[in-house]
Amino acid sequence: MAKPKKASKTAQYQVVDSDAANNLHLVGPAYGLIAVLLVIAGGSITNYFLRNLPDALSVADLEQSPEAVFIGERAWKDLRSFTELGPRTTGSRANDELAVGIFEREIAAIQEGKHPDQEVLMENQVVTGAFNFTFYGTSMTTVYRNVQNVVVKLVGESEDSLLLNCHFDTVCNPDDVPMIKSHVESLSCGLQVPGSPGSSDDVASCTVMLEILRVMSRLPGRNRNSVIFLFNGAEETLLQASHGFITQHPWAKQVKAFLNLESAGSGGKEVLFQSGPNAPWMVDMYARTVRHPFAQVMAEELFKTGLIPSDTDFRIFRDYGNIPGMDLAHFLNGFRYHTRYDSMEYLSVGVLQRTGDNVLALTRGMANSEHLSTSTDEGQGSSTVFFDFLGLFFVNYPARLGQLINAVVAFLAVLIPYRGLSQAVGNQRSNGAIWAEICYGFSAMGGGLLLSLATSAAISHQMLAMDNVMSWYSNSWLILGMYCAPAVVCHCLVQMFVNAYFKNPKSYLTTGMVTQARLIGVSAFWSICSLGLTLVGLRSGYIFMVLQLCTLAGTILNWIFRLQRTIRAWIAIHLLSQLIVVIWTSFYYIVFVNLFVPITGRAGSVINPDFIIGIVAALGVALCCSYLFPLMVLIRKPLRLTACFSAVGLTALVLACFTPVGFPYRDASAGEPTSQRHLVTHTLRVFHDELGLLKHMDQGFLFEVQDRNADRMLRQFIAKQGSGFVPIQQMESCQTELFCALPLDAMWRQVHFDHFWQPTEAVPVMSNMFTLAYEGRENIRQGVQRINFKAEGSIQSAIFLGTKAGVRLIGWSLQDVVAPPVRFNGQEGHFVYISHGVPSGPWNITMDFEVQNEKHEGTIVELGVVSKFWDVPEVHTEEFNQFLATFPPWAHVVPSVAVVNMFEL
Repeated sequence: MAKPKKASKTAQYQVVDSDAANNLHLVGPAYGLIAVLLVIAGGSITNYFLRNLPDALSVADLEQSPEAVFIGERAWKDLRSFTELGPRTTGSRANDELAVGIFEREIAAIQEGKHPDQEVLMENQVVTGAFNFTFYGTSMTTVYRNVQNVVVKLVGESEDSLLLNCHFDTVCNPDDVPMIKSHVESLSCGLQVPGSPGSSDDVASCTVMLEILRVMSRLPGRNRNSVIFLFNGAEETLLQASHGFITQHPWAKQVKAFLNLESAGSGGKEVLFQSGPNAPWMVDMYARTVRHPFAQVMAEELFKTGLIPSDTDFRIFRDYGNIPGMDLAHFLNGFRYHTRYDSMEYLSVGVLQRTGDNVLALTRGMANSEHLSTSTDEGQGSSTVFFDFLGLFFVNYPARLGQLINAVVAFLAVLIPYRGLSQAVGNQRSNGAIWAEICYGFSAMGGGLLLSLATSAAISHQMLAMDNVMSWYSNSWLILGMYCAPAVVCHCLVQMFVNAYFKNPKSYLTTGMVTQARLIGVSAFWSICSLGLTLVGLRSGYIFMVLQLCTLAGTILNWIFRLQRTIRAWIAIHLLSQLIVVIWTSFYYIVFVNLFVPITGRAGSVINPDFIIGIVAALGVALCCSYLFPLMVLIRKPLRLTACFSAVGLTALVLACFTPVGFPYRDASAGEPTSQRHLVTHTLRVFHDELGLLKHMDQGFLFEVQDRNADRMLRQFIAKQGSGFVPIQQMESCQTELFCALPLDAMWRQVHFDHFWQPTEAVPVMSNMFTLAYEGRENIRQGVQRINFKAEGSIQSAIFLGTKAGVRLIGWSLQDVVAPPVRFNGQEGHFVYISHGVPSGPWNITMDFEVQNEKHEGTIVELGVVSKFWDVPEVHTEEFNQFLATFPPWAHVVPSVAVVNMFEL
């Protein structure tokens, strides 16, 4: 009896573990093409849904539709009226007279055509104020004088109000902290200069709000709550007009919640990227009312990291109004953001229609919600997980429930596949082999990710060394070859290494079962990632949870139908589940590429942009393909597939480095302009002694570097123009003067961006300047001296000051508190940003200094006074105009003229 049993056992062992049996599970390298096509199909589906916009409705559609529909055609007509004014910087005639006039005309027409049940009130607020502003760790005081708001109230049954906010002012410079111009009409930012028309940022949002007001005012019956429409005229000047409204307008106390409409791109879908704080009812309302959802809590957490170099009025309403809200913005085509290409030519009426449909539905829902009156009291300490899937449906649930869901899915994603595979093997002794393969799969996933990140970093470093950074800026598809393909190669090599060095020839597991066990290891990897984010309080763990859930669904189907021991059937089910996974995960890759590629063009030169994009690519590959890499075990001659991806990567690198395809920038003739941004300031610096008499003066061009290539481009360009081009750190004034005596405007940029200086012979001429006249000093109490000034001039300006040793600024008349000092060039000082709307007369400024040593003699403070004109050709010298004309057509150059007066008092 013993011998037959032994023979039977031997025969079973030979069948199960022979190469011939295992080879049944193997497929040719061509089958790798199926996985590639699956990824391409999933990414294409995602990209389609991300960019697909609804057809716009026209006035003619009102005959077939109810009155309560958003008509994109009317909003488009309003948008044309505003953009025909050209750039509308705060303080210009285009902004403070012409744009305001359009609002007054349209709102008057709305009042005339409203339903008898409705009441529409309008006020034009001209407001002055000041507040502390900190951005990227840089503190400053921002002062605004006579900036304008057009405020409209659709009166409801209750005074409790929902606020809708947009801004109609624009920038003439392409970065994120805009400037203003002289109020003099002849010097206003007009059509003749290459400033930004601001079609998307942000007057398109204002036209959406106008149409919403038009629609809601024609409905019978008042809303439960009032709706306030704030069209603010000074957002680009450090969020000043919204501060003026929320802190000084009498209607502000009635606001219980708000919707802020913004743009950091030019077109596409508006994304909900900030909500709250602590207002889950608002997310619930979004879920119930919005027709085309596009919202990700991941975007909210990403924005809070500071990786996005922008800010919005959301911050002002939240911090100074203590009210919850939602922040919605367009972000696609960020290359046009704050450039001359932010125009109607590159926008579509479908953008307005989609945004209008969503915001109209959301506004009506919130305006009639019982939660609005108690929104500041509800949900304290609570937060929400929310996300959409391709805009087809929207999911939201409490964050605490999300923690439980993440934990349960993370556990089941490992337990269920393990139990199913263990039952399929049917041998107790195989459990150890299964756990060993799970560990191999986990290690291969982690090792592949680490190697791909290291490889991306190495490639980015080499691209920097070869002066080829940002070669993907105009052709983002190059990223797939330059960084995604090498990342795939890294994962493939790790899988091949694990398969070669950890294969157990005596295992009871077939090759197919080994593959399934290693897939469990991948799930274990994502479980740790999901639980890690959950434990540190981040809600974005849902990304990994959904990834695991989709894969788990395929595993359960294989278990139910007992397909684990099959040769091909289980693979088919697995690949079908991975199509959903790829659609889900490729969304994040596409969004991140569309977000960060344009940002690298305005993020300065401190960080290698290729490093950022390489990391995005490596993480994207890991997310999209993690459950496909273990299938390498099944492929005969996997080195062929790996070689194909290597060839793709090499080809892309050759194109990027040695052909015109890799040149980063394009002008408008290419159809989709991707400009290089330059800020150039023709500067006159005037230095005064203690008596206010002239010591000396000089002049030159100040260059602000907007991307990593600008430094190299400027060096090559300036070498043809003359000598003396140096980084500002090498200027003599940086050794002797406060803050290098530079024409500072937005202090955070001066701190974080590189700047260069080129001496010139031509002297800028400015007849209209901001002046700060010294009017004496007095001792207001023991050890405290007050210096009195008279300020005059309604143009964009700034003041920076640094105290001498033993002296401290303790108060001033600008506001009740003094902002913390900022460090620049190894010095500490205070910075004041000043903008003007409607022209005003002289105003007094006092500064109080505490002098520790009563016997202190001499000066106590160094003072810099800056006057600046952005994009005003009338104040350009001939030399400056000739210099600007030499920039290539793919450059978006924003010129300015500045005067810096330095004093010691």
